Amino acid sequence: MIIFLIAISYLLGLNAFHIAIPLFIIISFAIIIFIVIRLRKKSIIPICVFLTSIAFAAIYNFATPTRESYLGFVVDSSENYYLFQSGVHRFYVYEKDNDKQFGDILLIKDKPGELDFVTYESQFDFKEYLNNKGVKYSLSSYKVETKFALPLRTKVLRDRFLDHFDDDTKFLIDAFLFNNRDYNSSVISNASMLNLIFLFSMSGIYFSLLLKGVAKVIGWIFKKEIISDCLALIVFLPIFIFIFPKISIIRVTLVYVFRVINKHVLKNRFASIHLNSLAMIIMLIFNHAYAFQMGFYLGFFISFFIYFTGEITSRFHKKYYAWILRLLIFVFMFPISSYMQGSFHPLAFIYQVVLIPMNLVFIGVSLLSFYITPFPFLNAFGFIYNKSFDILSKIDISLVMGDFGPYFVFLYYVLLIAFLYFYENHRPNTMFIISAIMSALLIVSFLPIRNVLVNAIYFINVGQGDSILIQNKKHAVLIDTGGNQKFDMATKTLIPFFRKKQIYQLDALIITHSDFDHSGAATSLRNNFKVNNFLYNSSQFPYQVGDLYFDNINTISAKDENDTSLVFNLDFMNQKWLLMGDASKTVEKFLIDSNYDIDCDVIKVGHHGSKTSSSDDFIRLSTPKEAIISCGKNNIYKHPNKEVLDILNKYNVAIRRTDYEGTIAYQSYSL
Repeated sequence: MIIFLIAISYLLGLNAFHIAIPLFIIISFAIIIFIVIRLRKKSIIPICVFLTSIAFAAIYNFATPTRESYLGFVVDSSENYYLFQSGVHRFYVYEKDNDKQFGDILLIKDKPGELDFVTYESQFDFKEYLNNKGVKYSLSSYKVETKFALPLRTKVLRDRFLDHFDDDTKFLIDAFLFNNRDYNSSVISNASMLNLIFLFSMSGIYFSLLLKGVAKVIGWIFKKEIISDCLALIVFLPIFIFIFPKISIIRVTLVYVFRVINKHVLKNRFASIHLNSLAMIIMLIFNHAYAFQMGFYLGFFISFFIYFTGEITSRFHKKYYAWILRLLIFVFMFPISSYMQGSFHPLAFIYQVVLIPMNLVFIGVSLLSFYITPFPFLNAFGFIYNKSFDILSKIDISLVMGDFGPYFVFLYYVLLIAFLYFYENHRPNTMFIISAIMSALLIVSFLPIRNVLVNAIYFINVGQGDSILIQNKKHAVLIDTGGNQKFDMATKTLIPFFRKKQIYQLDALIITHSDFDHSGAATSLRNNFKVNNFLYNSSQFPYQVGDLYFDNINTISAKDENDTSLVFNLDFMNQKWLLMGDASKTVEKFLIDSNYDIDCDVIKVGHHGSKTSSSDDFIRLSTPKEAIISCGKNNIYKHPNKEVLDILNKYNVAIRRTDYEGTIAYQSYSL
């Protein structure tokens, strides 16, 4: 048990500066207290490990790279970028269609820069992804000198092999064998939508089962376990080289090696929890960034969970063991998978039961094909797979989860552990109470109960554009949709955000004016989401729904589209909100001269902070306490303009920007 507690202590310490929530501090403190009580004098070892790992974490987090030349090696690579390690620092290097691979030694002459990527609400956050891989800085690829390139170029060999198959099959083999998932593939896209994407790579489950299967086959020939166990690992060495950076493969390989040593040398002296804990410690020593990655947690904590529930599963007949184990893993994974996807798929458990053995067969045949010669009949499998997933995606049942956070997940696991504890100790009455609490918790997460209480305004991060969601309990109004030429803002950003807030229809969609960055997603939104009223003309106001009263105060006629932008002064949540659309200084002067009520607490500044809006007189007379600027990061218009920022600062207006903060939310709850 001490090895397990040392591993947990090390993991906690590395996260000391990465997880900035009070809950983490509470959990860490509780675990340290448990360690002291459980180990007594021996607790000095894990506590020292905990303090040492905090010191390491401080070095990783606060050591700033200042040199202009870095010698190091590639730790991971993708089609258009690679990750480069030099000393304690790990860098992101953009290089389109690069041929870099793990192990290449490079000299990069460049001054490091901060990571800077455009993000949108409800979409993949590449900066966060890199941070979780231990990357905080970027280097340029224009001054790269290759000091040593590995002779075996895995990318070339992989591409040559995949070229023998059609696209559907190529995408599948690339995902399963080489851990490269292309979301442009319909089968990969559908798997992601069905919350089954984790089954489409060479995961720890597949690799472990294949290792055991091959060892068993070899054992029939050589009749000695130690020979079959070692040869099985050698058999997988070629494919291991292609997928080495993958966390689950490293974990399974380490644990497998430890099990072989434990079985044949140490005569099973150590339990599986000790072997997994030792593997965890070794992996964290060689790469501290594993401590920030979900795949690392899932692999090890599922193993720990299986170990601690061994007493429970042993009570069932052997023929039910596999089903009970699958069910326990499904229950364990439920809050994580649902949180990541924002939805729960009741049929996912059945899909997993069917897909895991089917995928295992496909992986095994694909491996033989890779080792021997490309098998043309694999194309038929790819075609069948693709069609099957098209059907599954159409009949799938999906329940939208609420926007629950870490506290929900923490409470779920506390209740799950309590349930298992009382089951093991034969306490049915207590189990019933815990089951009732868990059921109530899940019902609350599925039902839009919060929408009976919540009032909110969300300035949605749609990049260079405007989109404002106003929620008055069960009523919801969207002002503008944003727009992007490269993707559908409605289906990729707005609708996923609505689902996260458990909003299933809009009472009204209001478009302030026809500029694409305000109305570009309107048609798609109306086609893919229920919108009861579509308002885009001054003559359609005033409009009222619930406690929301919208009256456009810009009534001037003009040829300039921005000068006709709808402007709203809204009283809501005990604050006055002035929503300016793209209204210019001409409109601002009209509002002042016409004695309209422009006094506000919060202003959504006009035209994304352009100098064509937000005059000195207007800001002075409207007296806002806060200003919202909705704009895209590094936009070509250079919004917001310095002149506007200076005016806001002059009147001590707090500035909030979607390009810095992402979606900006104001919420209150009332009956």
